[in-house]
Amino acid sequence: MHATSFIVGSAAARALTQLQQLECREDFSEIRTVELLNAAAHSCERAHKALRSDAAEAQACLIHGATRLLAAAGRIDLDRSAMNVRDLRSAL
Repeated sequence: MHATSFIVGSAAARALTQLQQLECREDFSEIRTVELLNAAAHSCERAHKALRSDAAEAQACLIHGATRLLAAAGRIDLDRSAMNVRDLRSAL
């Protein structure tokens, strides 16, 4: 068996650590995929606002968002995902 190894920067390592912590939460299975995507979007907005004034806050927000995106990506069943998504414009 061949194992692929990666060398990642500290931000990526923090994101992977946070992802593991997120996936170990007791309520993780109750968090909907769309909620993970919404949390990631919110984190990106906060990072954008903090970018000029607080680099550490911007980085923390981006890492938080990345963990939520990775968790959502891991849940997507590539064969069935399109069946479960509605266009937001059609819901209005």
